Amino acid sequence: MTTLTFLGLTGGAGTTTLVALSLLGHSGGAEDLPELASHDPEVLERRVGAPFPTVIGERRIREGGRFSLDKVMAALATGHVVLVAPVGSKGDAVVDRTVEELAAPGPRLIGPHVTIARNAVHGPARRGSGHGQDHFTMPYDPVLAHGMPISGAWDRFSRPTHKAIERWVQMLEDHQWRSRPTTVSPAAGLARHAPPNPWTQSVEES
Repeated sequence: MTTLTFLGLTGGAGTTTLVALSLLGHSGGAEDLPELASHDPEVLERRVGAPFPTVIGERRIREGGRFSLDKVMAALATGHVVLVAPVGSKGDAVVDRTVEELAAPGPRLIGPHVTIARNAVHGPARRGSGHGQDHFTMPYDPVLAHGMPISGAWDRFSRPTHKAIERWVQMLEDHQWRSRPTTVSPAAGLARHAPPNPWTQSVEES
């Protein structure tokens, strides 16, 4: 099974929203619909607006809460990591810190194994406000900003939002779902010596 683990770099980054969009925007058939797991299933289910599908397949989307290096290294053993940050100076700063932290173990992780996604959660992004490490940006949409169930609001999204969702889902299909778990020794060493992650335990028990 390949797992995409979504981790928020800040509170209010729109991580739950991006997870819900990734599931609801899925374009394949029922046989490859991703399984969904979360550190807070009730919140995610409310955001999706429908019960999680019960799927036994080769794909899983996991919402893992807030970023930590231990979580990233543990997640890389089973697939790809998506780090989510808001658009703006606060998001830029936390992305810079995170990129520096991820560079410490040695191997290149950003890009091959870790994707940085940005959400314009505080209003329309200024032109030219992108960050050099960004791989994807979800534009601001007032429908998404209200926190309502996404499944019931799909037809109300703006055209740029629909286009962005299409790009994101295609990115997942072309690269992230095809990523191989990393076998670099520094990551494996950190994962072996990291303490047990409580979010992993809670996800498996939910």
